[in-house]
Amino acid sequence: MSRPLELILARQWAALLSTPVMLFDMEGSLIFFNEAAGLLLGRKYDETGSMVGPEWQAAFPMEDEAGRVIGATDSPVATALRSGSPVMRTVTVRAMDGVRRKATVTVFPVHGLERTRQGAVCLVHPA
Repeated sequence: MSRPLELILARQWAALLSTPVMLFDMEGSLIFFNEAAGLLLGRKYDETGSMVGPEWQAAFPMEDEAGRVIGATDSPVATALRSGSPVMRTVTVRAMDGVRRKATVTVFPVHGLERTRQGAVCLVHPA
């Protein structure tokens, strides 16, 4: 599958970072996460590959600070993709290894030429 150049470059950048980074396309599919994010999510990207929205949301569901499950349309990723603006939110994630981890996520849109939206980058700050 062909990806926009901006997402290819974002993936290269993310792979070099020690900060947990996840990369999403405009449909909300998780198309890459780096090694640091894999430690938080409980699996390496090589073990999971890309995941469409329902797959990654089931693999590591999120809860808000009150313990309520965050639905697919209310996730920080969906909000940033829909609005085209950055989103920052504290969540608890049940990782793929079963461990619950609290983190603050910052999701910002990736724009291409002429401000066309290409996807989003999610930086994860473990709490």
